[in-house]
Amino acid sequence: MLQREIQKKLFDTFQKYQKHFDDLTPVLEVVSALIERAISENFDARGRWDGNENDITIFSGGSQKWKALATSTKEKYQRLGWELEPTLNRSKGLMSTIEVRPQGKSSIVISANSPYATIHQYGGTLMPTIPITSKMRKFFWAKYYNTGLVNWKAMALTKKKELKPTIRIPARPYITLTQEDWEEILEILTNRY
Repeated sequence: MLQREIQKKLFDTFQKYQKHFDDLTPVLEVVSALIERAISENFDARGRWDGNENDITIFSGGSQKWKALATSTKEKYQRLGWELEPTLNRSKGLMSTIEVRPQGKSSIVISANSPYATIHQYGGTLMPTIPITSKMRKFFWAKYYNTGLVNWKAMALTKKKELKPTIRIPARPYITLTQEDWEEILEILTNRY
């Protein structure tokens, strides 16, 4: 079933319910639970989306996995003794902020109240300003002596007072539902209510 067909069937089903019931809260609670489970499955599978970074919606589900962590991120995690996997769910911080709940009598709200929720969902570029401290210079020297790579020596000797790196975060949509998820929601709604 195509995305538009699913959207139309969902719209038609909810229109039918609204004609018969003033308060759709019981139906919305069931749908909310199914959406929440699908989002959890996205984390467990390390991505279930269509791979189209230009059009990320709740209907963008598919079989594409999220991009792997960058080598620099893996090195940082290892240095700090953190687990490398699962992507986006190492600390459970992002997932714990996601809420799927009925709002009013006829709608569902999906939110993620983490400061980094949006950048992980849609991807983007960060350009932080990082002051270069004496502790950082010592770290750069240590890395130079450990690896022999001249870029660490250059960082230790730089006259700059701050770094302005460009960090590209790939899209890792976690609020998406696959066609199978939507079909299950439609089946439960049409058979149960």
